[in-house]
Amino acid sequence: MKALSLILLLVLSVPLCAQTVSDTLHLSPDSCVAMALRNQVAIKNAALDLSAARETRRAAFTQFFPTVALQAGYFKAQHPLIDLSASENKDNLSLSAAFDGHPITAEETERLLQQLLDLLGYEVSASELVSRFTDRLSVDAQLQMLDHGAFANLTLTQPLFAGGRIVNGNRLASVGAQAASLQLDLSRDEVELNAYTLYWQIVSLREKQRTLRHLQRMLDTLSRDVSAAVDAGVTGRNDLLKVQIKQNETTVSALQLSNGIDLATRALCQYIGVPDPESPIAFDTLPLFTPSASLPPHYIDPAVAAQGSAESRLLTLGVEAARLQKLMAVGEGLPTLAVGATYGYNNIAHTPMRPNGLLFATLSVPLTAWWQNAHQIRKNEFQRQKAENTRADMQQQLALRALQSWNQTSEAYALIAVRRLGMEQAADNLVEVKNHFDAGMTSMTELLEAYTLLSQARNQWVDQVIDYLIKSKRHTQLTSNQFKN
Repeated sequence: MKALSLILLLVLSVPLCAQTVSDTLHLSPDSCVAMALRNQVAIKNAALDLSAARETRRAAFTQFFPTVALQAGYFKAQHPLIDLSASENKDNLSLSAAFDGHPITAEETERLLQQLLDLLGYEVSASELVSRFTDRLSVDAQLQMLDHGAFANLTLTQPLFAGGRIVNGNRLASVGAQAASLQLDLSRDEVELNAYTLYWQIVSLREKQRTLRHLQRMLDTLSRDVSAAVDAGVTGRNDLLKVQIKQNETTVSALQLSNGIDLATRALCQYIGVPDPESPIAFDTLPLFTPSASLPPHYIDPAVAAQGSAESRLLTLGVEAARLQKLMAVGEGLPTLAVGATYGYNNIAHTPMRPNGLLFATLSVPLTAWWQNAHQIRKNEFQRQKAENTRADMQQQLALRALQSWNQTSEAYALIAVRRLGMEQAADNLVEVKNHFDAGMTSMTELLEAYTLLSQARNQWVDQVIDYLIKSKRHTQLTSNQFKN
């Protein structure tokens, strides 16, 4: 009996004949994962987020260097800023003046003109200029200044101190780049696990299809034997009807499995970025009797696994980002010191374009900004404390997650042997019931039930192996992140 049951198990375990067509597409778990990592939109978007974060870090680094700005302009006034005119009336010369379109006295004219000339850097006496103007007058004359002009300047500014905002801004940008890199790692793990799960689900369905086909072959053999017995008058038609009903059930199950395999295969192809192939697809068989394929994972302390996980490092970066944002708010209320130089050309005084340059230093001290910044600093401090609390709470949850993953993986591994034993017991039971049925000691119902029990036992074993493979993969991801940089 043991020999017969072993034959049954070997028949169920032998893979179906693989197609040898040269254009067959062979998919393995590793190849599916590799294609999914290349083609999944989630990975592409996470990589783009990382690139954007790195550009932000590079942009923040430029704040250490001087800023250069080019300014150019032209103006045309409605009224000249200075308007001097003279007119002769009955041998008398009258002088009138206007500033920005408003009449002023001669004394005021000279004073404003002198201020303007000093401001522009012209070492000219306003009184002498007016005297020369009036001496050369004959009848009517007019002098207009600053009614139009043009300028072009190049300014270079180098910040020396900005309240620490430049330094902390660069650190904050670096934290953002590190966070984007960790997010990419998490996206990779998720895509890898999804592709791995989709692949083994298809293998599970195909294994169940193999089991069902073997059951159909056994039922076909049984149907021929019972039909011959009915024709010989040895048994009644009820036994044949029971076999035929069971065959009809397996036909329906076969159709459902076929549709499920087709849909799952299309879902996998869509996920890994492979168009619906016209050629057949070959999958790996389930590692039923390979001892090395079912080794339990190595135990790692949950607290250590939690501290090394990508989620934990993201939480630490969140705390650091909150601290830097508080320092940025503090910097808003500190003085800003900068030096610079400017050089340019202008002709605002009705002269040819003249070059000029200067050096300058600026010190900006925000006096009233402290009122607003004090509230912003307190707000950022609350955000930092919130990030600390979240990290402490999540560290415990991540440790529990690692422990739960270890327990589930270990349980799944232990249950493989239990399901294997159940499959062997079901095979022994089928052999025994079949012998009793041939001897007329049991009914057709019990024989069909024995067939069903063996199929169910093997399907349970297949599900258990698949469950272990997926949980082991997830546990490996959770505990291997601590070795990533």
